[in-house]
Amino acid sequence: MAVLLAVAIRHVLSEVKFEDVWAYLQALPYTRLLQAVGITALGYWVLTLYDVSALIYLKKRVPYRTTAFAAACGYAFSNNIGWAVLSGAGVRLRTYGAAGLTPADVARVVVFSTSTFTLGISFTGAVGVLVGPHPVAAMLKVPELLVQGLAVATLLVLASLCVITGVTRKPIKLWRWSIQLPSPLGVISQISIGSLEIVLAAGVLWSLLPLEHGIGFTAYLGIYCAALVVAIFSHVPGGIGVFESIIILGLSDDIPAGQLLGAMLAYRFVYYILPLVLAGIAIAIWEIRHHTGRIGRAADRLRGHGEPPSAP
Repeated sequence: MAVLLAVAIRHVLSEVKFEDVWAYLQALPYTRLLQAVGITALGYWVLTLYDVSALIYLKKRVPYRTTAFAAACGYAFSNNIGWAVLSGAGVRLRTYGAAGLTPADVARVVVFSTSTFTLGISFTGAVGVLVGPHPVAAMLKVPELLVQGLAVATLLVLASLCVITGVTRKPIKLWRWSIQLPSPLGVISQISIGSLEIVLAAGVLWSLLPLEHGIGFTAYLGIYCAALVVAIFSHVPGGIGVFESIIILGLSDDIPAGQLLGAMLAYRFVYYILPLVLAGIAIAIWEIRHHTGRIGRAADRLRGHGEPPSAP
């Protein structure tokens, strides 16, 4: 896998002239950058619904303000670091722990959120490939009917999952674990939330691409989902280099490689770096306030113990 990725990246970079990349970045209007920032903000709000739906499924009451903070900061870190199960859980443990959740509860939130993402990218990618199969088929060098067939199979699996959750009421046992499946409405909700978030994330990069190109959004969405999946399984932090290589391999027939790389550098800054910086500042403020509050309460207790008893 690593060798194939290295070959792909080398092939991609050989086609890129970095003066073209710099020229594209310089010519990118500020209005389109602001548009990308706006879509990113909306996308991170949808990401908070991952945790909201998980907490509803687990029947845990946590204020939305706490949930939104934990989810947005957690995803800002996991998107950049990778290994979302670990990096995202670390941020959630601090925040949800202060709200009364146990480490086991946090682990369940992370697993449920991961399943929401998996369902969303499966549905979104399948629809994208089904409607616009050419970019993925050309990249894989396979017939379009084959990738469309795989897309139909994926959609049938998702539909079957909805049926199974409606029929099966008892928990499913996997070795030592017992898993209570959500309701069909819960699965549909997961698919909807995950799909909307992925469409918005794809929309950030789409808004930064050259205005004139010959690819439709749905076909582009199939490539975006494929690049996202490969980047995740590569375990490279943030999928950096891997994600860009797949996008360029899939779209270079329609958009010059230099312009594509310029758009993706802007995308990296808007969707990854900017939220990470804001999340770091937010967590630092939260930690300061949290520790200040603990110190203040401890000081009050000490003052209380040090007061002389009142006269009878």
